[in-house]
Amino acid sequence: METTSNFNYYQVLDVSTDAAQEDIYQAYLRAKATYSLANPELFATFTPQEAVAWLEVIEEAYSIIGHPNTRKIYDKEITPLNDEGALPSFDFKTNDSETSYEDTNPSPAEEELPLAQGHGRTPLSTYIIDKNMEDLIAKQDIFDGLFLRKVRNYKKVDLQAFSNSTCIALRHLYAIENNNFSVLPAAVFVRGYIIQYCRVLGLPEKKVLNSFMPLLRNG
Repeated sequence: METTSNFNYYQVLDVSTDAAQEDIYQAYLRAKATYSLANPELFATFTPQEAVAWLEVIEEAYSIIGHPNTRKIYDKEITPLNDEGALPSFDFKTNDSETSYEDTNPSPAEEELPLAQGHGRTPLSTYIIDKNMEDLIAKQDIFDGLFLRKVRNYKKVDLQAFSNSTCIALRHLYAIENNNFSVLPAAVFVRGYIIQYCRVLGLPEKKVLNSFMPLLRNG
């Protein structure tokens, strides 16, 4: 099956891979309403052209996973993307030493263990809470790629694991974290990448997008 999008279609519609067809349909309707040109809040972070491009991706996603037969074919094709033989759920919860790419790979069972006192957890890691770092994140106004990398390293999220779970190519993650905006794809796609950063790292989506997207456009 040929597709034109680099996104995981379940990610596009923000549903889990085991979602019922009715849930996928409802998610499709919500996504269309959210990115409709009639939504006045959309243009805080999107240009009309970007919104139209994203709506096309939404339509493509639903044309595949919105129908049982094509969904089965698609599921078989994307299954190898996950080491455990199934794609990860993108139903993450969101919440309102920094330059190295060397991180600790979390254990697959780590998420099931009780969280030790003074530790925090992301969907991909556990880490020791640093109050100074937490205060810095809370007060931060400029969220560029360098700061996203700083937060990722602080929260011990391995870049390869992040790439695997979000289906974002490593080259794009490296480009984001080095503010190498010229090699990134269209802004509408980068916006999706930044949302995944927020969901994995527990950062406020609106605040991060409102900071990062103008940097991308002016970079």
